[in-house]
Amino acid sequence: MPTPMIRALSSVASASASASASRPRLAPLPHRSILELTGPDAQKFLKGLSCKDVDSLGGGYSGFLNASGRVLHTTFIFPRHHGATRSGSPPSYLISHESPSVHPAPLQSLLPPFRLRAKVKIRDVSSEWDAWSAWGSSSSSSSTEGVAEGSDGTRPIRSWRMGSGGAAESQWVWEDGRVGDLGLGDGEVGSWDLRAGWGSMGRQLLVPKGEKPSLATSHDTALTDEYNLHRMLLGVPEGPNEVIPGSALPLESCMDIHGGVDFRKGCYLGQELTVRTYHTGATRKRILPIRLVPLSKPNINTNTKTPLSSLISSPGTLALSPTLPLEVTYHPPSSSATRKPRSAGRILSLQNTVGLALVRLEMVERCWWSGTGEGKGEHSVLASTVDDWKESGVGRLTTEIEGDEWGVYVDKGEAYNAALQFQQSQ
Repeated sequence: MPTPMIRALSSVASASASASASRPRLAPLPHRSILELTGPDAQKFLKGLSCKDVDSLGGGYSGFLNASGRVLHTTFIFPRHHGATRSGSPPSYLISHESPSVHPAPLQSLLPPFRLRAKVKIRDVSSEWDAWSAWGSSSSSSSTEGVAEGSDGTRPIRSWRMGSGGAAESQWVWEDGRVGDLGLGDGEVGSWDLRAGWGSMGRQLLVPKGEKPSLATSHDTALTDEYNLHRMLLGVPEGPNEVIPGSALPLESCMDIHGGVDFRKGCYLGQELTVRTYHTGATRKRILPIRLVPLSKPNINTNTKTPLSSLISSPGTLALSPTLPLEVTYHPPSSSATRKPRSAGRILSLQNTVGLALVRLEMVERCWWSGTGEGKGEHSVLASTVDDWKESGVGRLTTEIEGDEWGVYVDKGEAYNAALQFQQSQ
């Protein structure tokens, strides 16, 4: 389940987006492209390149790395004709990905050179499919309107395996090996989206081009921006603007805690360095959800006497459109021997005052997650006003937008919070 702060942010955002917040949501993802892999060697070919096998899950989150273990693509892979080899039909996969014209390694160009003699056909079928996301649960308990469970009552189980230096592998299995029914219509393809736990991100869908998803009868149609806000609040990065191709590392991009990379599967491109980092390295940075707090110019609905907790739990009304990425600066506390500000990371995406940032965990811990930052009581940083926070001398994270200074609050997100709780319980 999401952390309390995420629940507060998400509920406010949903209420402002629709008067019918109790109904689940359905949003188009027009920025996604679709590849199709067919042929007798399609499964073997995909296993040798993708960093996560999703067949046992009925499809799901995965990705493609380069030889240096850097992320090139975050994707959803949808197996079709499961068990087709027994029926005589060739296996088939659909891959939902983002490959804009400026991408340094578009997926439709990345995969063919690895084909060699493999009996696999790779085809861009973006003109045949539309990508959608469906999430949220209705006020009723009807399994066909929510994501509390599959329409056949099944649920997946998440377990954790901890690596070295903060790495955490999220592993999912379905009860009795039966994948929960998605409740899709004829001709539709889909998978459960387990990146932020069970029931948070709902389903990823592929629908024949131009058709309305069958779930539209039980879901309110939302904007793509609402989907982006929803996943940002949960701490789920995706696409080349947030997971920078050829630069981002799988663990820093939270692919381990979101179940998108496997440290035990057979060889795949970039595996050696990824597994080595998991077992012997240290994860010092992660992409996590942030909330901007106005410091030099108050929000239209707030002032500098407003408690930080109120500002953080509000979605914000200022339409910010800065040039990204934005530098995040760490200001040491007044008691520190070194007072020189240092870089703490970069803001990768923003929607109003909510976004995702690649941040240094040590600095975030000092500012927000230690007893000083999240401790209960009147001396908690979150209970102080903006003015008191600025004058208190505690460590701060800030960024600058068009000459104005903003405080940067960093949340843990659902998956990272769950991994930390598991680690603390051991």
